[in-house]
Amino acid sequence: MLVATYILLILGLCGAVDILLYHSVSHGIRTHPDSRQELIVHSLRGPTYATLFVLVPNCALHGGFFWMLIALFAVDVGISIWDFLIERASREFLGGLPSGEYVLHMIMAMFFGGLVTSVCLQAGAWAALPTRLTYAPNGSPLWIHLAMAIMAVIVLYSGGLDAAAAVRLGRRPADRRIAEHGLADPDAHG
Repeated sequence: MLVATYILLILGLCGAVDILLYHSVSHGIRTHPDSRQELIVHSLRGPTYATLFVLVPNCALHGGFFWMLIALFAVDVGISIWDFLIERASREFLGGLPSGEYVLHMIMAMFFGGLVTSVCLQAGAWAALPTRLTYAPNGSPLWIHLAMAIMAVIVLYSGGLDAAAAVRLGRRPADRRIAEHGLADPDAHG
């Protein structure tokens, strides 16, 4: 799955730009309660892409494992649709999504389509083989394997930060109510 590896590398780099530039620097969504649901959706991407970054360049996925990869792609499509549906409302208080982020999302969607297509064309025959997962590096340079391993760790970490922020932001309304109205904290008594 050599072509798929290169496409996934580009997709990962685009995702890093999206997270750093638009989610962190431009909008800082991990600090805004209105973005809580978006953060939940983004936290699901961490394990999804970490799995792809590890499997695509390094493994042969035969039989059931190939179908699990296809299912992972379908899950990511669902995550993307959910993200697109809520992102506008999530960022409304910041003036909406920047045009550049919309364009980046379109580019990423095209690369994702290319990734799925290349996996199906390059590895589609694996679907009919007996179920087996084997270590089978695809011949891409070592630096790509290392870069994707690092990307897997980073995307898991980023997803964890999104999940933690969503939990923290979910507590804020109760914290404000307690502070504003002098209500007792129901969790304080254990």
